[in-house]
Amino acid sequence: MEQRIMFGLRMVGMLIYIVQGYFFYRAIGFFLERREHMLFRLAGWFLAAHVAGIVIFPNDFFNVTFTAPLFLLLLLVCYRGKLIVKVSVLLLFFPIVIGLNFLYMELAGFVIFHYTSASDEINLFFCNLFMLAACFFWYIFMKQTERKDTEVVSLLDSRSWLLMDVICLASLAAVMSNVYFAPAETYKVWPGMLACVVTNLGCIDLTFYLAKSIRSELEKRNLKLQKEYYQELEANQLELRSFRHDINNHFSVAAELLEAGKAEEAKSYLNQLSGQLTARGRNFCKNSIVNAVLNAKYNQAASCGIDCFFHIEIEKLLFINPIDLCTVFSNTLDNAIEACRQIEDEAGRKLSVKAKCSESGYFSYEIRNTKRNEIRIEKGKYRTGKEDRKLHGIGLENVREVVRRYHGTMDISYADTEFCIVIIIAEKHSLN
Repeated sequence: MEQRIMFGLRMVGMLIYIVQGYFFYRAIGFFLERREHMLFRLAGWFLAAHVAGIVIFPNDFFNVTFTAPLFLLLLLVCYRGKLIVKVSVLLLFFPIVIGLNFLYMELAGFVIFHYTSASDEINLFFCNLFMLAACFFWYIFMKQTERKDTEVVSLLDSRSWLLMDVICLASLAAVMSNVYFAPAETYKVWPGMLACVVTNLGCIDLTFYLAKSIRSELEKRNLKLQKEYYQELEANQLELRSFRHDINNHFSVAAELLEAGKAEEAKSYLNQLSGQLTARGRNFCKNSIVNAVLNAKYNQAASCGIDCFFHIEIEKLLFINPIDLCTVFSNTLDNAIEACRQIEDEAGRKLSVKAKCSESGYFSYEIRNTKRNEIRIEKGKYRTGKEDRKLHGIGLENVREVVRRYHGTMDISYADTEFCIVIIIAEKHSLN
């Protein structure tokens, strides 16, 4: 009978162990993209269960030390993402795992030693009970994180992650020191362990806060572009009304010049009128956000004497976030305009943009521009030709990150006098 009870308790403990691993595996997935293949998912679940369910005792050098590389292996193999983000996730979660498991083992031992008999069944029962509490913790964490806009995390840059790493390194050093050098009265380190767990939970909330702030700033830029676009439309309408009011006078002047045999002057006068008729607010496509960006960049390019050709067939792009769409258009156009400006002869300044969203669910984008500057590549990244390289040259990396998150392709090619970027994103592989 006792053997059956022990076997049943062990099976319950194993079930809790597996379920806790699943919750932990899902929780990490809010920060990193899980690999889709079933083998990777099963391996991730297995490793996550081992990491989340690791038993931590005072002065336990082995488990604390060798679980960290196991956790890193889990992140490297079973999740997609930048290395800096994977390291940051380790620093965010590992102190929570160590602190939580240390505390529940300490509390279980305290209860067993002071309030129960030496029965193995009762001891195992209380161990399962406290392990269930840890499992419930990861369930609550998963559900609470699930309610947040987890996609914003992808907006964080390397500097933001490094900031989080600096904060979390202190918690990591504290929990490991508390385990390595735990005194005989282990309850003295309980407050420190709890503080580390709370600190890293706060860092996770801070991560979402920083990401939301970045997204809010990007949305403000988009709104500013749209506002400028509509202001241009309004100014154009006023200008057109004024022109219509004086149209008869303009034609009379042109007619008099022709009658007087001053054909060249009449031609020059009519060319000036033609320039006034050209609308500053153009309708490049039916997508208002993209149209606002294109108008702002077109006017900027035109003021630099750049010959522009825009062919845009976009109405709605439900599977691409408007912020990401603006990132692609704005950064590539800024780089193209800057490259064209460096060409001394205005006749050589040319810029072409083609974009289309097909009925089959593909977004394609091509931008070509003339150039004279030499292309600089450092560590696989394209660098700017500007003197202040710390503030510039990151535009293409931002575009590349957007394409990566939507599982698209980005091809860059160039010759001595031309630079070209081609992007293709499929709806079936998009974030949404």
